[in-house]
Amino acid sequence: MAKKRGNRDKQKNADSKKPSQTVEVVIRKKILGEAPEEHRFVVADGKKLKNIMELADALETMSEEVFKHHVNEVRNDFSSWVKDIFYDHSLAEDIARAKNKLEAQVAVLRRLVKELL
Repeated sequence: MAKKRGNRDKQKNADSKKPSQTVEVVIRKKILGEAPEEHRFVVADGKKLKNIMELADALETMSEEVFKHHVNEVRNDFSSWVKDIFYDHSLAEDIARAKNKLEAQVAVLRRLVKELL
């Protein structure tokens, strides 16, 4: 008497014929990377920032009015962007502690120099 194959054996054979999937892992330093298009920072003056270097440049030329729009007692948009998009909690805290535009820029530039050395 021949034994019938059950569904279990059929499923096993079907699974073994599926092509294997490969996953490519890319490791790069997030702080030096660029934010995806949908996560670019749009400054109140209309500029779009895609990375931390552009944030440093923007802080240099930004008016006090625009800076105060993003950084005040209620919020710190620059700190939040750095933390949420670039996952650099240390830099985000340094930016949050900055009392003015120049201190925020110095915090960003220090972090970039540290990363590049």
